[in-house]
Amino acid sequence: MNNGISGLKNIIWAFAIVVSLAALVIGLIVTMVLRYNGEAPDGTMYLGDAGPSSGLEDPLSDDSGIDGGQSSSGGLMELPNSQDTGLEYLFNLSFLCDNSFSAVNSFGANFGSTASSQVWLPAGGTLAAANASSTSIIYPQDGSEKTPGDAAGLYEPSRLVIYLGSDQLSGTTAENFISGYTALIQSVQSSSPNTKIICCSIGSVTAAYAGSDGLSSELIAQANDWIKQVCTSTGVYYADLASVLNDDEGHLIAEYAAEEGRSISAAGINKVMDYFRMHGI
Repeated sequence: MNNGISGLKNIIWAFAIVVSLAALVIGLIVTMVLRYNGEAPDGTMYLGDAGPSSGLEDPLSDDSGIDGGQSSSGGLMELPNSQDTGLEYLFNLSFLCDNSFSAVNSFGANFGSTASSQVWLPAGGTLAAANASSTSIIYPQDGSEKTPGDAAGLYEPSRLVIYLGSDQLSGTTAENFISGYTALIQSVQSSSPNTKIICCSIGSVTAAYAGSDGLSSELIAQANDWIKQVCTSTGVYYADLASVLNDDEGHLIAEYAAEEGRSISAAGINKVMDYFRMHGI
């Protein structure tokens, strides 16, 4: 009798162990499926939510930025705060600008470097936004005259900083400014698709400025709004240099202005470079 009861207990224990092991195996399988989101078609296993549809990417892959990411407002891509990019980053920026920003041409020389000599300035002295895409610049490599798009196609800059908009501003309309600036960016994008384009808001004029071109802080602030619209529609970066160069009333800070009250001085260029150094892409 006792042997019969003992045998029954052993059978029950054995059955319980089998059921427990089966439950454990099933639990492990379910856990793996839920945790790893399955296996990608290429056989790569993705942890958690970092699968191909999660939108997570290596911030340093494909030259996407120093720290990666950018702030945005209404679709506007502003330059992100970053770690210190260093002087080498600055020396390898290329610039397309009007003569009010030409002091950037000597920035590298202050450090005994010629690496920042890729500065494209207007051949005729004026670079108005409305017809910027067809205006010739002096190409530093050989001194020839080229359109910005042609220069970009030849040089293929990694990062092109564009600073223009005040030339002939008082005589243009929002439509002409925006369409002309947009055509400029599109010509560069077409000629050099891998170039990262950074369009800058422009510094104002000093409070004492009395030039005959009709420039005012109000007019320049309006132009900077137009530049934001262009950046949003073309998907390029926006650098708010006006916030660096202007005072609280919207005037160009005297320390950062040339004697005529409109162009950016060497001190202003240094301030701008400090900004780019901490806003790398």
